Amino acid sequence: MFLVVCALGALMPVSAHASTTTEGETTTHPLVASYASDYSVTLAEAQQRLERIPELQEIVEALHAAESERLAGWGIDHRGPMTAWVWLTGTEPPTSVAVAIAAAHDDVQIRTGAAVTFTALAAAQDKFGNGVGIGAVGNTGAAGSIQVDLSGIIVHTAVDLRANALEIGIDMAAAAPRPSGALDSGESDGPIGSLGSSDDGDSGEDPTLARIADILNPHIKVPFYVIEAEVLEDQTAFEGGRRMGGCTSGFAARHRGTARYGMITAGHCDRTTLSTQGVTLTRAVQMYNSTMDAAFFTIPQGQGHQVTNQIVCVSDYATQDTCGIRSVGPSRLRMMNVPVCHSGYNSGVTCGTVDNIRYQPSPEDGCDGHGGNCNAVFVRATGPQMRACKGDSGGPVYSLSAAYGIHKGGPKNNPCTALNSWISFSAIRDVRDDLNVSIITYGPINVP
Repeated sequence: MFLVVCALGALMPVSAHASTTTEGETTTHPLVASYASDYSVTLAEAQQRLERIPELQEIVEALHAAESERLAGWGIDHRGPMTAWVWLTGTEPPTSVAVAIAAAHDDVQIRTGAAVTFTALAAAQDKFGNGVGIGAVGNTGAAGSIQVDLSGIIVHTAVDLRANALEIGIDMAAAAPRPSGALDSGESDGPIGSLGSSDDGDSGEDPTLARIADILNPHIKVPFYVIEAEVLEDQTAFEGGRRMGGCTSGFAARHRGTARYGMITAGHCDRTTLSTQGVTLTRAVQMYNSTMDAAFFTIPQGQGHQVTNQIVCVSDYATQDTCGIRSVGPSRLRMMNVPVCHSGYNSGVTCGTVDNIRYQPSPEDGCDGHGGNCNAVFVRATGPQMRACKGDSGGPVYSLSAAYGIHKGGPKNNPCTALNSWISFSAIRDVRDDLNVSIITYGPINVP
């Protein structure tokens, strides 16, 4: 059930347009072109919709505050008329404050009928962690009971705001034989049959996923589902989107403490120095842990260098066309369903849409390179035209002229030409605050 509240909505002022090449020809921003293709609208409509998104984010955030006790999910629908929505638990009408906020816009909906709140889903995700010691089927993990360790087969968890459920991604190759502790002493380590049977079954539901769901069911107190998923691999001007050692440069920045200028890249690009555009930069700050994957490298002083707010924004590196970053994007929770692009030196410039803002990956080497777990603070984006592969790490993630994040990783062993892929990234405001830097949003600026 949902309540639609309507009125006339106003468009945001134009914040990004098509760029102009050195020959004076007008080119379309890649995000505009990608959006038009993905959602079957004209370039003009795509531009208009993308410019509307920042105001929709503010409206949704106001609805969060007005309905904090019942807030279950939120997002933006792009197919058909673009519509921002907030989903509430229960079937009671929204508060008068929420109705008044939404009533000023014909592209905003308040929906009701969700089963659990976002807070409950997030708490369940945190409690579940990576599936270590959750307790065997039929018990609740009490002392002395058989414990199940699923950490070897779980590649991510994520809160699905659209489904109002916890998503658990499974590495199918690692899921057979059955997870440790899930077998009775007399059972073999053969393939897992469908529920209620001892063979592969033909119920139409994958028997391995069904068995894992059965194992998890007594221990997860919110709606959840398990899916086959790919293992995330960390993918290892001054301007963003250029080769930087074995990674990609992100955004130019200035350290707030030292006033030094430099470039941001991924924290797991673990070197004390990295070279980009023919110059060697020195690592000043590195954050490679459960909540962040970013590092800041300083540019040598006194050598006539400059920093710019430009990033590579075309797939054909031979043209070296760039776009300007003019603002720092929103907080992670406001990024849901926003179209973004990323520039990776090996895969080029490709675009998709944010589909999760509470993504918890489980890389093989851990979130710190030493087996440590990741927290559910990363962002995931996917799309039919998205590409990602090794070497893209550290590259800029952006929406029109706004910085959105620093690329962390994508599917393991993914070919650089493979479409319909996905990326994971650290949200830009977290990157900025953890590294104690300011993102360069104008320029060029001379490096003293």
